[in-house]
Amino acid sequence: MKIAILWNSLIAVVLAAISGSAVFAAGQNAPPGTARIEDGSKLEGTWRGDSICVANRAVCSDERVVYRVAKVSGRPGYVSIAADRIVNGEAITMGTLEFQHDRSMRTLVCTSSEGVWLLKVGGNKMEGTLTLPDKAVLRRVTLKKEE
Repeated sequence: MKIAILWNSLIAVVLAAISGSAVFAAGQNAPPGTARIEDGSKLEGTWRGDSICVANRAVCSDERVVYRVAKVSGRPGYVSIAADRIVNGEAITMGTLEFQHDRSMRTLVCTSSEGVWLLKVGGNKMEGTLTLPDKAVLRRVTLKKEE
């Protein structure tokens, strides 16, 4: 059963990467000073944007979000993302997840109990999805890095 769940999660990540890989294909020629996935240091910082519900679920609501990205000490190839949502001008902490990044695909991936987060980085922008275990895309996230 666990193998089937892992396999289905892997398939969801691969399909999402294939369908959106062209969005940030120009990342290698990104202007100087923009975020690119290398050792994680270019990703570090504060990213702001929107997390929009795309599936009709009672537990989901559109949110303004702030993500704080940091390298994970002792885990090369990983970054942590501490996520806050903004409600009435106040930041409410949602939690922190660790993402593995793939330099060649310019992606950050985290498989958690809620599903698979897949974020694509291009320049100072990050876009991605949260795909539930039942393969439904719950959220689309669009972020811009603060300079």
